[in-house]
Amino acid sequence: MKKSSVFAGLLALCALAGSAAHAQDYKYPNKPIRLLQPFAAGSGPDIIARYVVKGMSDRLGQPIVVENKVGASGLVAMHEIAKALPDGYTLSYTNIAIAVSQELLDKGAFNLKRDVTPVGGMSASINVLVVPPKLPVKDVSELVAMLKAKPGAYSYASGGNGTPAHLNGEIFKKVNRLDVVHVPYKGLSPAIQDIARGDVHYMFGISSSVVPAIKGGLLRALAVASDKRLPALPDVPTMAEAGFGGNDVRSWAGLVAPPGTPAPIVARLAQALRETLADPATATFMENGGGQVLALSPDEFGQLMASESDRWQRFVRDTGLKSD
Repeated sequence: MKKSSVFAGLLALCALAGSAAHAQDYKYPNKPIRLLQPFAAGSGPDIIARYVVKGMSDRLGQPIVVENKVGASGLVAMHEIAKALPDGYTLSYTNIAIAVSQELLDKGAFNLKRDVTPVGGMSASINVLVVPPKLPVKDVSELVAMLKAKPGAYSYASGGNGTPAHLNGEIFKKVNRLDVVHVPYKGLSPAIQDIARGDVHYMFGISSSVVPAIKGGLLRALAVASDKRLPALPDVPTMAEAGFGGNDVRSWAGLVAPPGTPAPIVARLAQALRETLADPATATFMENGGGQVLALSPDEFGQLMASESDRWQRFVRDTGLKSD
């Protein structure tokens, strides 16, 4: 009886040793990771995401390959991430535009509160009110006066329905009782080109996309939709300083994984993200492009996505916002 107990104990120890060896053999990640990018290559969100995931790749020891899955104001990528295997090898960038488009275009078929696993916050960007360089207005007051003088004659651009530019444009329109036309584009790059030519008259462009165009002389900035000035545009006043407070929309962005992704994998990804964002070079990179680091844990980012989903659902329903 005693011998059999000893033998059984030895078997158990062998099994445990085998399990431990197997666990040591498995290391996450052990192959490349895909990152779905809902927005166009070369856009502000794309540039920031590629920089951050490069830092994550260095820390994880595996490449993160960015795939631009553009369409339906970001929902094409979101539907794909919602159905991907929860093994840590498919991630997605997401931002404020998704919190709006899921209500504006999808009517609940996808929801950030239900269909993804938060990995962490990445960045925040501020909208900047920009106009063509040759538009004959010096400040926000003159722009509003021009728009009111000819109702229906002027237009504002956005990177698509539900994007921060669209939201800020609608808030500006509502607060100041303007009759203007919304012109949605497939991304901010073509919108910037048309504004630079004067085909469209203004836009609240996300800072990470428009700051390079402003510095390059393609656009002229009138104000920053934030409570403080941007380090990248120190001479541009805030909307409040220009006399138009309450017209601001602050964008946010982060990373998500498929629903059901195991906690240890999420923790490993979150650690790599946190370490990348803590690098002073990352903050400098974002500030030079008009953005800011937004380092949030998985729980914090999940709470942000939930509150923003509720906020913009109410906004869409209360204002009757439509896709153009």
